[in-house]
Amino acid sequence: MKAATILKTTVLSFAISSTALANTYGSVEPIANSRVIDTGPLRDLSLNVREAFAQRLLECGIVDRVIEALTKSGSVHTINGLNTHFEVGAGGFFGNTNPAYVYTVIDTGPNAASNDDIKVLTDSLGYVLSQGSAFLLDADDTASFDFPANYVVLNFDAPPSLERSAVLFETVGRIDPELFETDSSGYTQYGRAYLSLQSFVPDAQFIAGYLQAATEFGVEYTPIVGGAPSLFQGGAAFPGNDWTASPNGEEYLARIPVASHAALARIRNSHLRFTRAALREVHVGDEDGRGERGLRRELNQLNCR
Repeated sequence: MKAATILKTTVLSFAISSTALANTYGSVEPIANSRVIDTGPLRDLSLNVREAFAQRLLECGIVDRVIEALTKSGSVHTINGLNTHFEVGAGGFFGNTNPAYVYTVIDTGPNAASNDDIKVLTDSLGYVLSQGSAFLLDADDTASFDFPANYVVLNFDAPPSLERSAVLFETVGRIDPELFETDSSGYTQYGRAYLSLQSFVPDAQFIAGYLQAATEFGVEYTPIVGGAPSLFQGGAAFPGNDWTASPNGEEYLARIPVASHAALARIRNSHLRFTRAALREVHVGDEDGRGERGLRRELNQLNCR
């Protein structure tokens, strides 16, 4: 898989030290791929405005509807509100930061979600939200998904704003552009943690850049092994769809049980209607000079259906 595809939605980060349970982490952006619908005017807005779009869509139940459709159709059996948690987080790729839906899934213990169900959920979200790719990481199991992945986690004292996470990414870029402006450079913020998969650079270069950024920004670098900065290792996957070659999401659908296809298609159409409504608000806002505050207010009140 090409690097640009692999890291396009590497918009995640983890509070991995906060629980004794093993977790799988996922991430998917809520703004549709521009090959599906021209979302350029929305993507060009400030991070705060795009966050309002993402938050309103989540409040409208887009994720809950996907899980309900999968559960009712028997496509998943182990995903539930006790083992799966979603929220809006910040994610960066190739020097840009975007809002994303980041999620944590408990994958061990009496109420664990299975890897198969986690994969179906992720493919379904990628399909419904019309994304080029989605992301999965098992934080400590290199064999869980498609390939091993090294990563670091920078921990804030408290959950930061999306804008503050973006500034940290920019700090990394000032220190080493190879960790910021390439098609293998990315991060995601989840809770108080900022995670970055290793860019296509040597271990020492990646560690040095992020260690310096953590020091300058006043956040905690992890992991520290034997007193020395090191790297976490996990197993990663980036399921996706080429919307030019497969305009109906065929690559996602091939990995999702057929029983849920019709329901997911209806939810996807609802997401596209919601996105078009947001784009109309952006256009009207441009014409009447509404300003960022007014546009955020309108996006926060968009009709869910």
